[in-house]
This record gives sequence, C-alpha cells and structure tokens, in this order.
Amino acid sequence: MKMAWLSGRGRWGAASAGLLAALILTFGAPAQAQVGIATTKHNLGSGPGLAGRNQTTDTAEICVFCHTPHGADTAAPAPLWNKRLGSPGVPAGGGSYTTYDTLQTPSLDGTIAPVGSISMACLSCHDGTQAMDNIINAPGSGGLLADGGGNDGRAFTWTGSTVNAAGRLSSGVALLGTDLSNDHPIGIQYCGGGVTGSGTTVTANCKDGDFVTPQTAVINSNQIFWIDTGGDGKQRTDLPLYTRATGGLGPMVECASCHDPHVSKDQPGPASTGKVAGDTFLRISNASSAVCTACHVK
Repeated sequence: MKMAWLSGRGRWGAASAGLLAALILTFGAPAQAQVGIATTKHNLGSGPGLAGRNQTTDTAEICVFCHTPHGADTAAPAPLWNKRLGSPGVPAGGGSYTTYDTLQTPSLDGTIAPVGSISMACLSCHDGTQAMDNIINAPGSGGLLADGGGNDGRAFTWTGSTVNAAGRLSSGVALLGTDLSNDHPIGIQYCGGGVTGSGTTVTANCKDGDFVTPQTAVINSNQIFWIDTGGDGKQRTDLPLYTRATGGLGPMVECASCHDPHVSKDQPGPASTGKVAGDTFLRISNASSAVCTACHVK
C-alpha cells in the first residue's frame, strides 16, 4: 500500500529534502568531509583554490609537491617524500641553521638535536633555500630526477605574493629562513627529557614539572608518545612527539607536533574530540592558547 506522501512528485521532493536535512543534522554535512589541502595555501597547483596563493601554471596536481607514489626518497622522515632534503642540521639548499638554543635561555632544559626528522621535511620548502618545485618525480612520464632539479627545482612558472621567479618562498610568515632562533624550538626533548614508556604506561615522567605528562602506547611495534587534546586514544587532533631514528633521542617536539599540513582552518577532527583545526595548519584551534597549554602548565 502506497503512503499518501509518495503520491506526488512535489510531496516526495519535500519529504526527501526533509530526510536529507535530518541526516545532515545527525551525521554532519557531507561538505565537511571534503575540506582539506585543496582549500589551503599548500595547494600549489594551477587548479581551483585560495585566491592569491602561491601557485604554478605547470601542473594542476597538489600532492606532487610533497609526495609521490613511486620513486620517493627512502631515507626521508616523511612518507613517500618527493623533495630533496638536507642532511641533519644542513638546509637542502646549503648553509646552516641557527637554532633556539643559541639564545642561551635558562628555561631550555632539554637536549636539542641538529635540525632533522619530520621538521626537515617541512623546512625543505619553508627555509627558502630551494624552489618549491624541487620534486624528485615530476608529473607525467619520464620525470624522475634524483636531486629534484637542485636549488632551482624544475624551473616551473610561479605566481603569488610570497614566492620569487625561481619558485622559492621569498617573504611572509611562512618563510622561516635558516635562522630558527625566533621560532618555537624544534628537535628538542619534550619537558626536559627523561620520558619513557611501556605499553600504555609512562614509566618515567618529565624532568621539568612545568609540562603536561604525555600519553604513550605501542603502535606498529614502536613505543610512541603524544600530548592528549581530548577523546579516547591517539587521535589526529593530539600533538605527536617524535623519536629520532638515530641517537635514540625522544620523545621530541618537531614542527609536526603542532602543525598538520593536510588540514584546513575549522576542519573537524575526530568526532569524540570536539576539536577543529586552527589557523596556519594548527592541529587544534589556538583559541584561549589551547595549543600552548596542551603542553605547558601555565
């Protein structure tokens, strides 16, 4: 037996619209699942994106400026990495880094390692020493080049207010440069060092009591650490800490502890956290200094 509300196209349309509205209220608007890197300044391709961003006319691809499915740098700290990296402490384009510890502040009580790990991947664009189109595996066939084209990259054509003709960041807050002494320390042991863990238990806590105790768990046979920002277990909105592959230093604060390069402003995190991403690719919004106080007891 047909229900009365199915008997007319107009009434079916109204009913289906109401059902869709109910589903959106229940599960969230589908558009939320689509926001991401394409709507951020990390979209360097020629396709649609933020007006005025740095972009090239040579490819509409987005991911290629960091990742490749084939021919990646296997020594890189980031997965399927598609850019030339410097050696620890040495920018990809040459020179050296000046780090936070040169300020000799007495509050800095953790060991600082040479700039490296996941932070080196971020700095392969943000220190400005090489072109953003330095990519090992370029779009199309036959584009594999081990050094990605060197300091000047692939000679793509660039437009944007903070990029020069060679494709290097040339101005703006995103250009960190090689003097990192005016930036939050990276490659530094969290909370003065000394943190250890076994299973889900922190077996030795921070040496410096002015920091929040991290969480820990074994994932893929590795003991990993993070700063909890809400929800159960490790989630995308938490602040990850890193262990150096060589030297055994860790857990350490790196660029990616606070920043997620793949999120856009206000992008929701896992539903159970109630967190959204902040400006400048922060893992959570820094409203009320939430990123700062996630780690620092102030």
